[in-house]
This record gives sequence, C-alpha cells and structure tokens, in this order.
Amino acid sequence: MNSRPRFFSNIAVQAALIIVGLSVASLILSITIYRGSMREIALKEVENKAIIFLSALETTVRRLMMERDTKSLVELIQERAELIGPNLNFAIVAVMVRDADGRVIEHKRRNPDGTISEPERSEVEGPMHMPEDFQAVIDTGKPMVKRQVRALKVMEGQPEIPVIEAFYPVHKRQNGELMAVIKLVINVKQTFELVHQEYQKFTRNVVLGFTLATFLLTVGSFIFIRRRIISPVLSLHAGADRVASGDLDTFITPRGRNEIGALTRSFNKMVDGLRQREQMQRSLEVAKEVQQKLLPQAMPVVAGLDIAGKSIYCDETGGDYFDFIEFDQDGNQRIDVVIGDVSGHGISSALLMATARAFLRQRAALPGSAGIIMSDVNRQLTRDVAATGSFMSMFYLSIDKPGKRVRWVRAGHDPAMFYDPQTDTVVELKGPGIALGVDEDFRFEENLREHLCPGQIILLGTDGIWEARDPGGGMFGKDAVRAVIREHHGLDAASIVDRLIERLTEFREGGSVEDDITLIVVKVGSEF
Repeated sequence: MNSRPRFFSNIAVQAALIIVGLSVASLILSITIYRGSMREIALKEVENKAIIFLSALETTVRRLMMERDTKSLVELIQERAELIGPNLNFAIVAVMVRDADGRVIEHKRRNPDGTISEPERSEVEGPMHMPEDFQAVIDTGKPMVKRQVRALKVMEGQPEIPVIEAFYPVHKRQNGELMAVIKLVINVKQTFELVHQEYQKFTRNVVLGFTLATFLLTVGSFIFIRRRIISPVLSLHAGADRVASGDLDTFITPRGRNEIGALTRSFNKMVDGLRQREQMQRSLEVAKEVQQKLLPQAMPVVAGLDIAGKSIYCDETGGDYFDFIEFDQDGNQRIDVVIGDVSGHGISSALLMATARAFLRQRAALPGSAGIIMSDVNRQLTRDVAATGSFMSMFYLSIDKPGKRVRWVRAGHDPAMFYDPQTDTVVELKGPGIALGVDEDFRFEENLREHLCPGQIILLGTDGIWEARDPGGGMFGKDAVRAVIREHHGLDAASIVDRLIERLTEFREGGSVEDDITLIVVKVGSEF
C-alpha cells in the first residue's frame, strides 16, 4: 500500500525538479542576455545623442573657432549641455579642442562641485605628437565615439566615474578644410543608473512571469504525467498484485497507442499466457495423477521373494515404467517384473508409456513365453509409433518360483544386475534385443538362469540412475550401484532401494533430477 504513494510522489517530484531547473536556467540566461543588451543599447544611445549634440553646435563652433574665442567655445558647450542635460541622460566631464596640426587649443573640465577648471597640462603650444584617436578622426573626417567604458577619477578624494569619449571634426564651410577636432569626455553614470533601474524592473517582471509560467507548466505536466504515465503504471502495478495473488482473470484496458499502451497489451498477453500455463499445469497434474495410478500402488507379496520398486520423475509426467504381473496357474506361482524407459520426457512419453503398459498387460494375460509376449507387444507398438520416431526400451523378467529359475528378455534396455552373496560378485543379465517400436518383425529371444539361491539380488533400473551427474559433470556410474548392492546386501529390498536413492542424492549435491529414475530390487528369501 505504501509503494503507490511513494512511486506517485517520486515521479511527480522528479518532473517538477526538472521543470524548475530548466526554468531557472532559462531565467538566468534571459536576464544575463538582457542585461548585456541593455548596456549596449544605452551606450549606443549615448553615442547618438553625443553626435547629435555636437553636430547641432557645428555652426557656432565654426564661428567661434574662426574668431579664436576658445574660452567661449568651451563655455558654450557646457552651457548647451546644461540646458538640454535632462534629455541627454549623461554629463560632460571634460572638453578638449585640438587643431588640425594636433595642438591643444583648449582643455577644460567640470568639477564635481560644478566649477569649470583647466587640468594640469603637460602639453605645450606648438606641434606635438598626434594621439591615435584624434588622428583617426582627422583621417576619416567623420565623428567617432569610443564606447569602451573606462574609470576616471576627476579629483583626489572623489570616487571614480565611468566615462566614454566622443570626437567630432569641425570643417570650414567654404572648402571643407578641417579646422579642429573636439573631444568630449562623457560621464555615463546616470545612463548606467537608468539601465540598472530598467534592469531591475525587467528582472522583477521576468521573475514573476517565469514563476507563473513554471507553476502553470508544472501543474500541467503533473496532470499530463498523472493521466498518461502514473495512472496507467499504477493500474499495471495493481494488476500485477492481483495476478500475484492468483487472479488470472485480470485485464487492464490499454490507454492509447504509446509505450504504456504497448506495455499494457503485453501485460494482458502475459496474463493470458499464465492462464493457459495454469490450465496446462492443472492438466499435467491430472496426467501425473493418472500416470502414478498406472504404476504399482503396493509391492507384490510373494512367498520367498522380497520385492521393492520406486520411480522418480524429473517432470510432472515421465516415460519410465515398472510393473508386476502375477500368475497362479495350477498351483504354480509365477511373477513377472517389467521395467521400461520411453525416449524423451513429458506428455508424449507418458502417453507412449501408458500405451505400452496396456499392450503388455493385455498380451501377458494370454499364453506364451516372455519372448513371444515381447514380440507381440513390439508389433502393436511399432504400428502406432513408427512414424513419430519414438521408441521404448524394456526389460522383461519372469521369475519361476517352483523351478527356481528366471527368464528374461532385453528389448534395448540396460541389463539387470545379479548379485550372488556367496561369491560377492555382480554380473549382468545380458541378451540380444532392440527397443520396442523400431522393427515390428523383430523376434525377441528368451534368456535363462537357473538355481536361484537365498540372498541373491536382482536389480533393474533405468539409465537415469548411473547417468546422473554431480555439479562438476561427473557421472554416478554403474560401479557405484554395484558398491551399494555389496555394502547393503544384508538389508531388505526396500532398504536397498532407499540407500541407493540416498547415495544418488548425495552425489548430485542438491542438483535437480535431469532424467527419470526407476529402480526395482528383487531379493531371494530363505523360503524360496
């Protein structure tokens, strides 16, 4: 219950942080660009006003220059500047006039207290080195404004002020000959203050606008994310919880054709697959139950014989098979022991195993030797499975109690192991024969061993025992089976089966069973 709000809040907070971060970055960039632009615009405005101001004085300046009344020229410029000062947005700090030869005709400055004075000059009247800025104006004959702001200290004890310089050429009206160049040192502190005021106003408006836009964008994004992402994902989360609790009828309606919709459709397909898998699992459980019913539910009780068997499937259904068929005709008791192994695993192997069992039990109820029984079963089974490529190995063992002998038929199965405690040897009950379901015309031969004695043990098994492997890939092998028989031959048949299964389990070291395991132990008793 706590995961939903946590997920909901996390994605919402992350989206909000992303939006706020982008908005703040955009705000800072916008303010920085605006501040630089405002500064450039203000300086350009100062430049234009300075040129216009000087050009408006050109006629008066020309007349005063011809009269060599430089004091009147400087004072005139200052007076005109004071007259229209409120419209200029700047103040004139100093005025310098040079003639075409570079001589300083006049150099005046305005002090912070409003008085006009002449700065200490190192220049002397007469020819001198022409400064580059004056020379540039003389060469081009056009006004020039140096917009590089520099700090200037007018008087000691006073703070520095930001200034720029403007140059204006004065020409004779008749022939256009250059008469002089006027240089103005302009205080742009007032201009920058106005820019700062505009900048603060703009910043407040921009911050307010960005805040409102960020809020609206965050809310809109939150609603969009909630409808298009969070709600569908939470629906998937709730659906997954229902499926995990066993509700395989869960269906989530896809929303749109985006990635979330595709994920929802995939989820529904997955649930449908799980539902089919569950149905198949139930069918396999039923098949397993039916197949287990086909195996002996209890061990046969035969005087003089101790018989035990066990089958372990690696899947729900398997292809291993064992059976006991008892006969009592005219007082002669006989028991046949059968073990088989179908190729492969799963449902197909289980069906073939059930078919072979039915054929075998039906044919064994009729007269005939073990070899004839196996030949007839093989004929019927081959006709059914020849086209499928499936086959089944089988070992058919018939114990004749009155005759104290055993007969057997090998149909491609591993030989049974025969242990004799008197000699402490284990031999194999071999014999010719191919697997059932391969050649319907094959005739199986019967093999014989006589003189059964108490204590002797016959072990029948499938290859899932000796071909079992440990985690390192090592094989259990038949020698290990023989060792278990020798070590525990004094126990009853059921205990020998249990000991062999325990040894096999220890060998696998917890690994899974990779093949079906079927084991039958027949021990000859003292009453035999």
